Amino acid sequence: MNKNSMSANSTPSATDEPGFTIVRDFAASRERVWDAWTSPDVMARWYHPEGLHTPRESVSVDLREGGIYAYTMIVDETGEEFPTGGRYRRVEPPRRLDFTWGKQGDEDISPLVSLEFEEIDETTTRMTFMLTGLPSDSGAVDSVFDGWTSAFNVLEAEIAG
Repeated sequence: MNKNSMSANSTPSATDEPGFTIVRDFAASRERVWDAWTSPDVMARWYHPEGLHTPRESVSVDLREGGIYAYTMIVDETGEEFPTGGRYRRVEPPRRLDFTWGKQGDEDISPLVSLEFEEIDETTTRMTFMLTGLPSDSGAVDSVFDGWTSAFNVLEAEIAG
């Protein structure tokens, strides 16, 4: 039931920032998809690309405009750690979530993620993920675009499970 549309758009947006958009449909209610993005317990199970994991104890969420979230992704094979986080800019449950995303400590200078959750029907949600402030790097080693795409595969499995 997953219908995906991925677009790597490196051209400047309305904000003159490079970025990309990924659109995915999930076989779940909008509230369930929202919860996956905002509940620390659920985030720990999917908030990483395939081949990495996020320990639950590393996830913290202050879900309010101006609040900070943090988590650490760990590469399964090497144990290399990636402390990641950001600041919530817009919180409109269950339809819109905007936040910065980058290294912990860089909350106010990191790229911006904007999420929109559209209820297609009671069992299907369309998620539009827009990242601005980074050009598309699809296909590059350690690609951010490919990393998020992989993380959404993990999210899909989490929601289905």
